[in-house]
Amino acid sequence: MRSFHSSESARTSPAVADGRRGFREIEHTADLGIEAEGETPAELFTAAAEGLYALIADPEGIEAQQAISVAATGGDWEELLQAWLSELLAEFNLRGFIGKNLNIQEIERHRVAGTVEGGPLDLKRHRFHTEIKAVTYHELKVWQDGGKWRARVIFDV
Repeated sequence: MRSFHSSESARTSPAVADGRRGFREIEHTADLGIEAEGETPAELFTAAAEGLYALIADPEGIEAQQAISVAATGGDWEELLQAWLSELLAEFNLRGFIGKNLNIQEIERHRVAGTVEGGPLDLKRHRFHTEIKAVTYHELKVWQDGGKWRARVIFDV
């Protein structure tokens, strides 16, 4: 993987440490980025979504109060991941919805659909990190390596 933040402010999912799916925040000049991995495309898309949410707010305080259905389509894996994360970001921007538990029910090269449990961001109860404006195509990449699915995503802040 690429270089990572060495400061305590860098976010890493606990799953990365023990080899399951997960994400790491990566260094990027003016924006924020993550590298995600999973055993399957569904795990990869779940890890990338967890990374997006962790950049926005501390996931520890988020409760699964409601469930929403989210679906996206794309021309290839990169476009699909960008569209998926953009749909999740739109739910946050429109309703303040932060996901806690993700369940991808369908994923193939051009479509992903799933359910996200979570709730609205409450600045009195949740630790907000940063506003993400967009999921970019800059350095966006999805690939397989050593039997794992991996992705790099840069977010405009």
